Amino acid sequence: MPLLDVVLGYDCNLACSYCTITEGMRRRELPSARIVREIDRAAARGFADIAFTGGEPTIRPDLPALVRYARKRGFAHVKVSSNGLRYAYAEYLDHLIACGVDQFNVSLHAFGDAAYERTVRRLDTAHLRRKALDNLVARGLDPVADLILKEDTYRDLRPWITSLRAQGLRRFALWLVSLTDQNQGNVDQLPRLSEVATEIRGACDDARAGGYEVWSLHVPRCFLPGHEEHVRHPGDDLVTVVTPDEVFDLKDSRLAGGVKPEGCTGCQHVGRCPGLRQDYIAVHGAGEVRAMT
Repeated sequence: MPLLDVVLGYDCNLACSYCTITEGMRRRELPSARIVREIDRAAARGFADIAFTGGEPTIRPDLPALVRYARKRGFAHVKVSSNGLRYAYAEYLDHLIACGVDQFNVSLHAFGDAAYERTVRRLDTAHLRRKALDNLVARGLDPVADLILKEDTYRDLRPWITSLRAQGLRRFALWLVSLTDQNQGNVDQLPRLSEVATEIRGACDDARAGGYEVWSLHVPRCFLPGHEEHVRHPGDDLVTVVTPDEVFDLKDSRLAGGVKPEGCTGCQHVGRCPGLRQDYIAVHGAGEVRAMT
């Protein structure tokens, strides 16, 4: 089903070391009236799913009202993608559920409490992360854990997932760090796909054995032979993104890839694979790509 992805604004209650949002962007947000118009437009086009993202959407006071309005306009599913810290407060989480949120994605940033607080650059937040996950699991909400793969996290991927499984999570989305906007100069954060893929393949094998879900984004199928069913791409589905700056289809985003180097020639997946991202090629080139035939 087509998805309307509404970026409410760019402000956030964290200051992650890999964040792409500039200080100027943090001051920009969508007015409530504009969001209502976009919800109406998407409902008229037959959209059935909507996601509220950011920045950090839970810092918007009007989020519950916007959720209620989306449900009123007939959206079957309402997702919130968040860092999850406000879910540590059960009253707020229950209010969102009562308003109509039925899907939760939580960005977890790093493995281990110390690494987490170094990454988000906010003290005394690790315990909120744990409490938030406990609250989501206790309510049977089956949240998706968004795990960011960068130079200081990808080697911990398998124990990271194991620790979250112990908390009751069973769905994991693996995102490759992006070098855009505020983060474009931090090239040392971006690992090579050939090295990251080894850890992803191991995590996929663990998921098969354990009966839970792991899927990878931004990593082409040629890096994950035998694990193609675990690959997704941001532009695979029809997603219309509304931001304070523009409206676009996700398949046209910088995060969706777009570069198919010479190594893609003859690959059996070339028609459905978006290729490599520009920021990746700028750092590591395209020499790792090998066509699957």
